[in-house]
Amino acid sequence: KRTRLDLVLSHSDNNPQTLDSIVKSFNAPPPPPIIPHSELARKRRQKRSDKTRCLQKLMPWDKKMDMATMLQEAYKYIRFLQAQVSILQSMPITSSFVSTTQHLNNASFEVDFAGLERLNRQQLLQVLINSPMAQTMLCSQGLCVFATEQLVSLNKAKERKTMLQQFLFGN
Repeated sequence: KRTRLDLVLSHSDNNPQTLDSIVKSFNAPPPPPIIPHSELARKRRQKRSDKTRCLQKLMPWDKKMDMATMLQEAYKYIRFLQAQVSILQSMPITSSFVSTTQHLNNASFEVDFAGLERLNRQQLLQVLINSPMAQTMLCSQGLCVFATEQLVSLNKAKERKTMLQQFLFGN
């Protein structure tokens, strides 16, 4: 709110300002803001860039990509990890099935598994989970690790569903 000039002049006895200094203060440009908008924008961009770099380091691939592609790939990778975690949580700890590597070792051809055939299920899962190469391959192909028991259970459920549909709808 502007003060009237005559009020300011009438109080000049208490205030040592002159008319010229008052006029100059009204005509002077406003002081610059404490932090300019460009500085705030630069800080926001820097923070976003730092977060993006951290996200890139968490991903199993070492490819350079633009922001949109990287965020899309990160979303897919997170979905893959969520699926993998839910599968691993429901996986039985011990196996009643003979492992694939045991089947392959008994076959007539020679396969080098670099010692992986000696690992139990938990150890083999640990190797898969800790291997960025394995995680990248699984994710890029849209695959998850399943236990044989889980696959048998899924197949049985699918067969029951098919039989139920045939019974209900007479196909």
